Amino acid sequence: MILDTLKNGAIYFPVHPEFKKVFRFLSTKNLSKLALGRHEVGRNGTFALVQEYLTKDESEGFIECHRKYIDVQYIAAGIEKAGISAKSACTEATKYDKEKDFQKLRGKTDFITLEPSVFVVFFPEDGHMPCITAGRRKSKVRKIVFKIPR
Repeated sequence: MILDTLKNGAIYFPVHPEFKKVFRFLSTKNLSKLALGRHEVGRNGTFALVQEYLTKDESEGFIECHRKYIDVQYIAAGIEKAGISAKSACTEATKYDKEKDFQKLRGKTDFITLEPSVFVVFFPEDGHMPCITAGRRKSKVRKIVFKIPR
């Protein structure tokens, strides 16, 4: 997992060849006017999902993980907490779904706060619980999740 601010994005270009495209996308698009849904990023299978939602209580959340994709998550508006855990410290809650590249896990989480200017990278070895309310009031969040083929 990587947690940092967008201004430091270039530091991570050597981590994966697609990171440069992701951070260029974030710095050149008007994120508040970007249409909801899927946007292709480059030609190597990387894409962005633009989402809007209300955060949820921790009791409604679950740990998830992916095998095919690395997630880069950026909050364009709002604030949320994300639970984090090592996949190796969790147990399976559901079988892995190849079509959706998705699996629910059970385990302990620590939490980080995501707000505009901050991004987080979740690798296939990371469990994460997104969309959790930070503080007492639910927040309307606009998030861009990049899916980068491993």
